[in-house]
Amino acid sequence: MENCILVKKENNQFYLTFKSLKVEATIGKNGLTNNLVEGDMKTPIGEFDLGIAFGMHERCEINMNEDIPYFKIQNNQYWIDDINSKFYNQLIMLDKKPKISGEHLIDFANEDYEYAIEIKVNPHNIIGKGSAIMLHCNKNEYTYGCVGISRENMIKLLGMIDSNTKIKIED
Repeated sequence: MENCILVKKENNQFYLTFKSLKVEATIGKNGLTNNLVEGDMKTPIGEFDLGIAFGMHERCEINMNEDIPYFKIQNNQYWIDDINSKFYNQLIMLDKKPKISGEHLIDFANEDYEYAIEIKVNPHNIIGKGSAIMLHCNKNEYTYGCVGISRENMIKLLGMIDSNTKIKIED
């Protein structure tokens, strides 16, 4: 699988490998799962498409393939994780904080979401089957279900992928 990012455990450490890049990675606080449930803090196992990329920089500042959709985070963007919302697992833009639960992207922009790309683990937005699972920058020991790598490696990776790149997460 030449155009597939692999996330796999080796010697008690997770690594992300893609072409010539092999770097340490972090996963969800509660490990991996074959049955993702909203809020379980687990990273899903499987092969997934990548979706939209986003971050704190203008697209022209990032060496990234033009066929990957990208947006610069603004103050009005929320990724909805509320299982009672018709906008579950969707990016929405609102002028004020929603009354439903969602990640206010800009709150994570200077750390995790300085650079990020969606992992499409729930492309049909099935309620309760996981929302806002990303591949993003991470300095911590774990994520809340996403895959994290260092900022420097995230920049490198964004320059290597294209719209046909997939990600495979293995146990």
